[in-house]
Amino acid sequence: MKDKKTHKNDSGFKTPENYFESFNHRLLEKIALSEKQKTSTLKKMDSGFKVADDYFISAHDTILQKTIAPKPKSKLRTLISTKNIIYVSGVAAMIALILSISITKKSPLDFDTIEMTAIYEYLNEENIELSTTDIAGLLDEDINYIQTFEDELGNDDNLLDYLSEEDLENEIIFTE
Repeated sequence: MKDKKTHKNDSGFKTPENYFESFNHRLLEKIALSEKQKTSTLKKMDSGFKVADDYFISAHDTILQKTIAPKPKSKLRTLISTKNIIYVSGVAAMIALILSISITKKSPLDFDTIEMTAIYEYLNEENIELSTTDIAGLLDEDINYIQTFEDELGNDDNLLDYLSEEDLENEIIFTE
């Protein structure tokens, strides 16, 4: 069987009798002794620098006065401010708008201003199935729209049928 003394503490560390009872008293004595030594060494030390009485209190006040005190508003005006930038950008936008409107006014294109070669090139490149006689017929004849309208409708009955079937609200009717 096992020995019943399993929790036996026979370590090599032992404290003397009444060690913890007198520890507090001895600690306070050492602290008092070290305090006396510090004060005596500080009194003996003289660094050569002396500070006037209440120096740090007055320095603190002067620093606060210089840093926290409101600065007087200067009478100088800056050239670049948000108000000036808004005015200048508004004027620039108006000038750009006026120039763009005046430059874009060009003479409207008429059929007479287009060169015949440009028309022939367009018709050839777009692969429109027209013969040269059809193209020549379209370019040479003056179209009379009134005559074409009369030929298409013929009589009053056809005209009434046309007008009744068509939605004329969105169309513009021109009379010559």
